[in-house]
Amino acid sequence: MVQREEMAVEVLTPQGWYRGYITLPTGGRLLDYLNTKPPMIALTGAVDPSGARLPFLAVNTEQVLAIRPQAVE
Repeated sequence: MVQREEMAVEVLTPQGWYRGYITLPTGGRLLDYLNTKPPMIALTGAVDPSGARLPFLAVNTEQVLAIRPQAVE
C-alpha cells in the first residue's frame, strides 16, 4: 500500500485563488503529480475565493491558470 501525505496548495482559476490540500504519495513532488495531467485537481479542506470553506472541491485542470505550494501557518 502506498503511503500518502497532504500538500497545501493554492490554485488560481478565472474565479480567483482556491486553497486546499492535494494528496500525493509520500515524498512525491507537486511537479510529478501535475505531469500526470489529471483531468481534475481534487482539493480537501478547501477554501474558495469568497472565503467559504468546503470539505472537498474538484477543479477542472483546464480552468487552472497557476498552482503553487502554500505556506502552512
